[in-house]
Amino acid sequence: MMIVSKIKCALLVLLAVHSVHATTIPDNKGPPKPPPGPPGHGPPVHPPPPPPSPTHSTKPSSTSSSRTSSVSTHFSTPPASLNVPASFSAGPHFSTDFLKEFYPGFGPTQTSVEPQPIITDPVSHSVFPLDLTNPKTIPTANLKDPVVLPPSLLSPNSPIIISPQTNLSTPGSIELRNIIFDEIKDILTNTTKAFTSTCGQCISSLALLKQLALTAPWEVPPILVELCEFTSTSAFGSCAAEFSANSDGDVTTQVIANADVTGVDGELMCARGIIPLRKSCPTPPPIDLTDILKTWFKKPKPANYDAPKPSGKTPLRVLHLSDLTLAAPGQTILPAPRYGAYECDTPWLLADAVMHAIPSLTGINTALDKDGKPATFGIFTGDLTSHDNDNQLGRDYVKYVEVSVFSLFKHYFGDIPFYAAMGNHDTWPQAFDAPHSLQPAALGNEFEWDYGHLADLWQTEGWISEQVAAVSKKEFSAYSTITPFGLKVITINTDFWYTGNGMLRFLTDELQEAEDNGQRVWIVGHVLSGWGTSNALGNGPNLFYQIVDRYSPKTIAGIFKGHIHDEVRYLYYKNNGTVMDADSAVAVTMVGGSVTPLAGLNSGFSMYEVDPETFDIMEAHVWYANVSEFSDLDHKGQGVTYRYEYSTRDTYGVDFDWPETSPLNATWWHKVTESFEQNPDLVNQFNHNQGRQSPLTQNCTSTECVTAKVCYMRSGSPQLSARCNQGFTSVQA
Repeated sequence: MMIVSKIKCALLVLLAVHSVHATTIPDNKGPPKPPPGPPGHGPPVHPPPPPPSPTHSTKPSSTSSSRTSSVSTHFSTPPASLNVPASFSAGPHFSTDFLKEFYPGFGPTQTSVEPQPIITDPVSHSVFPLDLTNPKTIPTANLKDPVVLPPSLLSPNSPIIISPQTNLSTPGSIELRNIIFDEIKDILTNTTKAFTSTCGQCISSLALLKQLALTAPWEVPPILVELCEFTSTSAFGSCAAEFSANSDGDVTTQVIANADVTGVDGELMCARGIIPLRKSCPTPPPIDLTDILKTWFKKPKPANYDAPKPSGKTPLRVLHLSDLTLAAPGQTILPAPRYGAYECDTPWLLADAVMHAIPSLTGINTALDKDGKPATFGIFTGDLTSHDNDNQLGRDYVKYVEVSVFSLFKHYFGDIPFYAAMGNHDTWPQAFDAPHSLQPAALGNEFEWDYGHLADLWQTEGWISEQVAAVSKKEFSAYSTITPFGLKVITINTDFWYTGNGMLRFLTDELQEAEDNGQRVWIVGHVLSGWGTSNALGNGPNLFYQIVDRYSPKTIAGIFKGHIHDEVRYLYYKNNGTVMDADSAVAVTMVGGSVTPLAGLNSGFSMYEVDPETFDIMEAHVWYANVSEFSDLDHKGQGVTYRYEYSTRDTYGVDFDWPETSPLNATWWHKVTESFEQNPDLVNQFNHNQGRQSPLTQNCTSTECVTAKVCYMRSGSPQLSARCNQGFTSVQA
């Protein structure tokens, strides 16, 4: 996701939308009896009718379920079977029922600064220092963590791992850099008229950069900064902030040194704008999988590969959280509301509020089976760390956020097991990982510090075993484990959307083992394989689609992702989607909406009612907090209110017959897309649910938008998504 400046975050307060109409959604179910709220917070309250009032409660009464304008406040009542309140309001200050110690001047009742709780790493048993998050000491450059460069072929004894303060430049290497920069300038301006395409210009420039990366790799970060400034590339913060050696410059140098820059690698780099040479090549087609698939699967797909029948038993309650992205305190020009704003990551106060709201609103902490054992678990589909520039972050800060967030999960959700996937923001530098095959070993092991810390943390919290943690350290934070209920959960690192690193080999082998053992599987990841063309490169998702087809619908019971912050769903069909109908739909991906309000979305979370034997989703519920209300809370004795948003079955299953005892499987979701084709109002409702009723969400009423949404939902790979109009994938402002 995009990087957002502190100033933009603060200024958004001035752009809040208040002049929009509220719409209510009908619900014929009686209100449940509200359980008591967690300690330290106010009691649950039911949502009021317009105009909003934080203490009055009533049942919605509107008879219209379609939206024709942006929605500011949405009211709905959860089904009585959940026995939960319709809303929950947090207390006005940071709770001290878990985090009890704070740094001086950053206590829980402060209103002008964010609280700064004292966090101890349960893995290393060390305390994270205040300087790591103190707004007055946020670094403008990471001067602590090592710079890792590829080896120089001309200077084999040159160091690979250096301090950010180390200067390896010599008069000769600087002269070489200047010569290559001048040559690339001539290529990009086409001074000699030798190029007939911008793609050729980019590839030729890459070839020169590779020469520099192989001879004087320490000169590549400064030339990237120069090229960024020369091409006026839109950088995250500034050209120096993005491409300096102690930000993304060192790993970008590794990419250039190891890539086949005159082949498909180069075409992809120039198509995606990975380096500051402008997006100048068409995206190359994915590789032909014919030969790969001949030997990829160890066994052919069995005949009669239907999913098991529903058990009819009381469902499990499964929490789905995604993209929390805890905000890094910054030096503020104009302050945002204490609970956050539409261009901000999640501040501590909002994280505290959502942790208190979830147990009350979902009932997960009190869900028990017939034997009195917990009947619930949770999944987290990645992204813990803020969307700040890499030069402002570092290894210690990433560890701090990992510990902070997962410690919150452990405390507020108790002994409920949580299964987490690594997001692209969950390492440093962000969105980078290194295959173990990279040589020398210092390159292939560059991110071992993070894989190890996450695995040890998950083991310490009691969510995975020592054996599973050992696998996770080897598999780039991916792992496979069996839940107490018998479901197999496979988490994958979707930063690796290609075959060479073994991630999809690991997934396939685990699925085959599950099939052999008669187990059902949930796949948990972060970056989407479908719904658009911008999230992943083509080769990995193309193979992933074939894997899903092979093991669905009998073995794969669910696929869960995050990353885009929007809440969406998309389908997989037999035979690469050559026929897209209800009979050929085999699997669906549930993309969880984000806790963070970035960018222009309301904060939210989901809970699924899940068959305890088949592990199919029987119902999906969503809750949200209206971020446009946050500015009014700064001086009130009340915190953020999370409200029930909608029931998936009741909202989207209105136009076709479907047994209450049948799951919301791929067939059901395909029928939803057929309803969308006939009922554009339902598409507009889906569109507003995508942003969780954000007042910044534009309506989706045009034929182009309606058609595009249906197309996205039927596209489980970038190749299929390329058929769709790409202008409507997100509702972000």
